[in-house]
Amino acid sequence: MRVIDTYFSNKDRPAPFYYGWMIVFASLICHLFIFGVPTIMLPQIYGPMTQQFDWSRSDVTILASAKFISGAIAAFFIGEFIQKFGVRLTAFLTSFVVGLSMMSFIFISEIWHLAVVGVFLGIGSLSLVITIKVLVSRWFQGSLGLALGLALMGTSIAGSTLTFVLEPLLDAYGWRVAVAILSAGIWFIALPIFMIIAREYPDDMGLKTEGVSDKAKSAIKDLPAHFFDFVGTVKGTTFIAMSIGVFLIGFVDQGLLQHTVEFLDKDAGLGRDMARYGFSLLMTISLFGKIGFGWLFDRLAIKGVIICYLSIGLGVLLAFPVGGLETLLAFAIARGISHGGTIVDVPYLCRQAFGPAILARTIGTMTMILSAGFAIGPYVIGYIYDNTGSYDNALYLCFAMALMAALSLNWVKPEYRDWLKDQEAK
Repeated sequence: MRVIDTYFSNKDRPAPFYYGWMIVFASLICHLFIFGVPTIMLPQIYGPMTQQFDWSRSDVTILASAKFISGAIAAFFIGEFIQKFGVRLTAFLTSFVVGLSMMSFIFISEIWHLAVVGVFLGIGSLSLVITIKVLVSRWFQGSLGLALGLALMGTSIAGSTLTFVLEPLLDAYGWRVAVAILSAGIWFIALPIFMIIAREYPDDMGLKTEGVSDKAKSAIKDLPAHFFDFVGTVKGTTFIAMSIGVFLIGFVDQGLLQHTVEFLDKDAGLGRDMARYGFSLLMTISLFGKIGFGWLFDRLAIKGVIICYLSIGLGVLLAFPVGGLETLLAFAIARGISHGGTIVDVPYLCRQAFGPAILARTIGTMTMILSAGFAIGPYVIGYIYDNTGSYDNALYLCFAMALMAALSLNWVKPEYRDWLKDQEAK
């Protein structure tokens, strides 16, 4: 590790590129195997679960709801844990929790087992996401949106490829063993790479945060006192408005995502094969959504996030006419692009509004609120379907919530971003 530090921080010759991009690479690998794979596999095993045990759609989505509820609770504490013990230890522990949770799928045979496994899966995977968001946000400012978009592509990569890996495993071994086999990526790829590459702060290698001018006194010790006031931050209008927006968009985004395969398969009448291909296409397109919206966030700040939330509403509307290849393509494009943007929004908003001093706490708390939406959305949409026999009412609800989420961001102010600009202008 000292060789890496020396190579990228040597003052006698320029480094080949900013080390922060190595951080992005390690974060991407972790996000792929520790969050992306567990998230994307769930919608694809609900069908086999219902067929084996005759469980309802709301029954099987208890797994996702338990995951996101426990993740929301863990998010409240994980920010403080990262602040005290660092991202490396946090990533190490959360990787073990997720890996063991995936292996425990072998023993699932009752509905309450789904809830228990979901709890631990949520604690580990959501905590890992927060760790990545905090780490990347410490290393970038000017290209923060782009860096976050690249680092958080794991879900999209898993969505575009996992279908073709998981289906053969399901056929050969069943859903329990298939999930356990997928945990190998954590043990042998993600965790070793992250532990070798990850560094807590640019200062640890004698580097400056990307995108911050030499003129700006941007070191944490130079920040005004209110950027250290977590209690005051939580009470402010910006935090409250942001909380409303991310909760609503979390409900819509994961609520739809967890039901996409079943919706396309049975309700849109496309069949299992077309449904999984459509889901894979949606997740592939979300790769471009993360990069594209990350780039847009860097240029338009809060307005870029508002555009993203409005595009979520458009994706909801395009679910209604799905019934063939053309309508499926339109839905997958709109839904994929907008889904990509929602993965980047929380760390970007927190960095630009509240600054780096209490970043672990603000991202952790806001992710808790986002995860509450993640947890409630899939269950509520499943409940609506079970009681009406259709997703129509759920789609109307999601469209209204997406519009409300976009509206709430009008009260969010990028105070830290504006403060930096004032510093650079002096």
